[in-house]
Amino acid sequence: MLVPKSLYYTENHLWLRKIGLYDFCIGITDFAQKEIGEIHLIEFNLQEKILKKGTPFGAVYGINKTFQLIASCDCKIMEVNQNVTIKPSHINTDPYNCWFLILSTYISTDELLTYEDYIQIAK
Repeated sequence: MLVPKSLYYTENHLWLRKIGLYDFCIGITDFAQKEIGEIHLIEFNLQEKILKKGTPFGAVYGINKTFQLIASCDCKIMEVNQNVTIKPSHINTDPYNCWFLILSTYISTDELLTYEDYIQIAK
Protein backbone atom coordinates (compact mmCIF):
# COMPACT_ATOMS: atom_id res chain seq x y z
CA MET A 1 0.00 0.00 0.00
CA LEU A 2 1.38 3.35 -1.08
CA VAL A 3 0.92 6.21 1.43
CA PRO A 4 2.93 9.37 0.64
CA LYS A 5 4.28 11.12 3.72
CA SER A 6 3.69 14.61 2.29
CA LEU A 7 -0.13 14.35 2.18
CA TYR A 8 -2.92 14.59 4.74
CA TYR A 9 -5.64 11.95 5.06
CA THR A 10 -9.16 11.40 6.34
CA GLU A 11 -10.73 8.41 8.07
CA ASN A 12 -12.88 7.79 4.99
CA HIS A 13 -9.80 7.20 2.81
CA LEU A 14 -9.42 10.55 1.08
CA TRP A 15 -6.08 12.29 0.65
CA LEU A 16 -5.55 16.06 0.70
CA ARG A 17 -2.60 17.91 -0.82
CA LYS A 18 -2.11 21.45 0.46
CA ILE A 19 -1.72 23.78 -2.54
CA GLY A 20 -2.18 27.19 -0.95
CA LEU A 21 -2.87 28.84 2.35
CA TYR A 22 -6.44 27.50 2.48
CA ASP A 23 -6.65 25.32 -0.64
CA PHE A 24 -6.33 21.55 -1.05
CA CYS A 25 -6.58 19.01 -3.86
CA ILE A 26 -8.57 15.96 -2.77
CA GLY A 27 -8.72 12.39 -4.09
CA ILE A 28 -8.97 8.78 -2.91
CA THR A 29 -6.10 6.83 -1.43
CA ASP A 30 -4.32 3.81 -2.82
CA PHE A 31 -5.98 1.71 -0.11
CA ALA A 32 -9.45 2.87 -1.27
CA GLN A 33 -8.81 2.25 -4.97
CA LYS A 34 -7.63 -1.29 -4.19
CA GLU A 35 -10.78 -1.96 -2.17
CA ILE A 36 -12.97 -0.59 -4.98
CA GLY A 37 -11.22 -2.59 -7.69
CA GLU A 38 -11.16 -1.47 -11.31
CA ILE A 39 -12.92 1.90 -11.35
CA HIS A 40 -15.57 2.28 -14.05
CA LEU A 41 -17.44 5.46 -13.12
CA ILE A 42 -17.14 8.56 -10.97
CA GLU A 43 -20.17 10.71 -10.30
CA PHE A 44 -20.10 14.06 -8.54
CA ASN A 45 -23.19 15.39 -6.78
CA LEU A 46 -22.32 19.07 -6.60
CA GLN A 47 -25.46 21.21 -6.76
CA GLU A 48 -23.96 23.59 -4.22
CA LYS A 49 -20.50 25.16 -4.23
CA ILE A 50 -20.37 24.92 -0.43
CA LEU A 51 -20.04 21.51 1.25
CA LYS A 52 -20.75 20.89 4.91
CA LYS A 53 -18.74 18.32 6.83
CA GLY A 54 -20.28 14.85 6.44
CA THR A 55 -22.15 15.73 3.21
CA PRO A 56 -21.87 13.21 0.36
CA PHE A 57 -20.52 14.83 -2.79
CA GLY A 58 -20.27 11.87 -5.13
CA ALA A 59 -19.45 8.22 -5.59
CA VAL A 60 -16.77 6.05 -7.16
CA TYR A 61 -18.07 2.85 -8.78
CA GLY A 62 -15.77 -0.10 -9.18
CA ILE A 63 -15.84 -3.78 -9.91
CA ASN A 64 -15.74 -4.74 -6.19
CA LYS A 65 -17.75 -1.98 -4.49
CA THR A 66 -19.14 1.54 -4.60
CA PHE A 67 -17.32 4.14 -2.53
CA GLN A 68 -19.21 7.19 -1.28
CA LEU A 69 -17.29 10.47 -1.29
CA ILE A 70 -17.98 12.33 1.97
CA ALA A 71 -16.82 15.88 2.76
CA SER A 72 -14.35 15.74 5.63
CA CYS A 73 -14.76 19.42 6.49
CA ASP A 74 -16.80 22.51 5.67
CA CYS A 75 -15.38 23.84 2.40
CA LYS A 76 -15.98 25.71 -0.83
CA ILE A 77 -15.46 23.92 -4.16
CA MET A 78 -13.04 25.90 -6.31
CA GLU A 79 -12.57 23.46 -9.20
CA VAL A 80 -13.78 20.04 -10.37
CA ASN A 81 -11.43 17.77 -12.31
CA GLN A 82 -13.65 16.53 -15.15
CA ASN A 83 -10.74 14.47 -16.56
CA VAL A 84 -11.26 11.80 -13.89
CA THR A 85 -14.84 11.30 -15.06
CA ILE A 86 -13.65 10.75 -18.64
CA LYS A 87 -10.96 8.17 -17.78
CA PRO A 88 -11.71 6.99 -14.20
CA SER A 89 -9.52 3.89 -14.46
CA HIS A 90 -6.45 6.18 -14.26
CA ILE A 91 -7.09 6.33 -10.52
CA ASN A 92 -6.18 2.64 -10.30
CA THR A 93 -2.72 3.30 -11.72
CA ASP A 94 -1.96 6.67 -10.08
CA PRO A 95 -4.37 7.54 -7.24
CA TYR A 96 -2.26 10.37 -5.82
CA ASN A 97 -2.14 12.35 -9.07
CA CYS A 98 -5.81 11.87 -9.98
CA TRP A 99 -7.51 14.52 -7.88
CA PHE A 100 -11.27 15.10 -7.78
CA LEU A 101 -11.73 18.62 -6.45
CA ILE A 102 -9.85 21.68 -5.35
CA LEU A 103 -11.32 22.88 -2.06
CA SER A 104 -10.90 26.03 -0.06
CA THR A 105 -11.32 25.63 3.70
CA TYR A 106 -10.20 27.08 6.98
CA ILE A 107 -9.59 23.62 8.45
CA SER A 108 -6.43 23.22 10.46
CA THR A 109 -4.13 20.48 9.27
CA ASP A 110 -4.16 19.31 12.92
CA GLU A 111 -7.72 18.09 12.25
CA LEU A 112 -6.50 15.80 9.44
CA LEU A 113 -4.63 12.52 9.69
CA THR A 114 -0.91 12.38 9.11
CA TYR A 115 0.88 9.62 7.23
CA GLU A 116 1.47 7.73 10.48
CA ASP A 117 -2.15 8.11 11.63
CA TYR A 118 -3.54 6.92 8.30
CA ILE A 119 -1.35 3.81 8.15
CA GLN A 120 -2.85 2.69 11.47
CA ILE A 121 -6.45 2.77 10.16
CA ALA A 122 -5.74 1.46 6.65
CA LYS A 123 -4.29 -1.87 7.70
